[in-house]
Amino acid sequence: MRINSKGDIAMIEINLSIQNILDGRGIEIAIIGMLVVFTALILISAFIALLPSVLRIVNLIYPVKDSGFLSERPDTPEDEVLAAIGSVLHAAEIGKLIRGN
Repeated sequence: MRINSKGDIAMIEINLSIQNILDGRGIEIAIIGMLVVFTALILISAFIALLPSVLRIVNLIYPVKDSGFLSERPDTPEDEVLAAIGSVLHAAEIGKLIRGN
């Protein structure tokens, strides 16, 4: 709605037709928009496809150094004892939470 110079309310006519799209170059804009989106999707797809190769090359240039945190030795009896103690302490803590102490 629009108020004209006389103070009357005038209705705005809206003409919905294909001619409005053709006059306003809507088809060209829509096609260009689709091409932009399609190009972006192709670039994203190519990046994902090439990522393993790029990471292999990066790994050759900057190899991952072994931190030595996990040793190659098998578990010792001390490790098993420590795991058992941790399990008992965890069970005791859970029991306290359940009982509300």
